[in-house]
Amino acid sequence: AAWLHVCSCKFVINLIRKDYVYESCSTRTTPRSTMRLGTSSSGILLLSYARGAAAFSSTRRWASSSAAASEPVAVIPRAAVSVVARCECAKDDVRYALVQRGKEPNKGIWSFAGGKIESGESSMTAARRELWEETRLGSPPGDDGTAESVDATISWHTEGPVTSSDSIHIDDGLVRWHYVISQYFATIEPVQSANKSVLEPPKMIPSDDAADADFFSLADIEKGIGKGWITPGVLRVIRRVEAMHAACLLECK
Repeated sequence: AAWLHVCSCKFVINLIRKDYVYESCSTRTTPRSTMRLGTSSSGILLLSYARGAAAFSSTRRWASSSAAASEPVAVIPRAAVSVVARCECAKDDVRYALVQRGKEPNKGIWSFAGGKIESGESSMTAARRELWEETRLGSPPGDDGTAESVDATISWHTEGPVTSSDSIHIDDGLVRWHYVISQYFATIEPVQSANKSVLEPPKMIPSDDAADADFFSLADIEKGIGKGWITPGVLRVIRRVEAMHAACLLECK
């Protein structure tokens, strides 16, 4: 085991004990911050962290270079975005765009379009990109007009995310994925139906890691959650958005 005393400055730790490697980077800590590394009897790396008087510790599992390929490793939370795209076809006909996940996590389950934020990318830009990548609504960043896109009018709430949530997936007692998701809001203008008798949402084109894409009413979403094919967190986000929309707090442009 090794004790590392960290001062209030930027630091990078690359500590090797036996055949284990632990790396950490920080831009600010408090005085007398300490980390402790060691191994358990089962060969699992243990990490303890203490900061001043308010000390705490946690145990994480890290794979060693000699461990089997299936040895679990600690998962660091990733920043992600999703898009709450609302289409009001009539006063009593409001629908939301959802996509069916084509990959894990939640493969086959329906949820908002979204994904990971890329390095150096703003969350707003990531939201626009992810919506286009998975539904072809809107356009990709830097598009010169040649990218494939659905013929639809989209307006965005650009003052930041409307809410946020965690997506944590645990299997066999271990965290497999952990995303911290910022939800952005957009409105989609309805289009004329084929016989021009009613307004309906535009037809999306499922792309990238979306296996399918469609618009659902709130009643359909509640039924889908009850049957297990729509992510339960979708309903909480939509109810929050509807309350904000009714209070005129979601100006879009």
